[in-house]
Amino acid sequence: MDEMGLANLALRMKYRACERTSELPLTQDMIRQLAFEAQFRNMSIGEFVGELLTAIVERDLFQHVLEPNSKQP
Repeated sequence: MDEMGLANLALRMKYRACERTSELPLTQDMIRQLAFEAQFRNMSIGEFVGELLTAIVERDLFQHVLEPNSKQP
C-alpha cells in the first residue's frame, strides 16, 4: 500500500497494570471524513473518535468494523 497520505491514529488502552497501544492507519479521505463529522457535531476529532469507539464497544461491533468487506447492518 502506498504510504503517502497516510496518518496513524494511536489508540492507547490501559487496564489495571496492562497497557497496549494499537496504531490504525488512516487515509486522507478518512481524516477528512472524521474532521467533517466532528465539525458537524461541534467536537474535536479526538472527542469524536472517543465517542465513536465507545459506541463500537457498547454495541459490540468490533467484528463488523474490523472486517474490511463486511456488509453494513
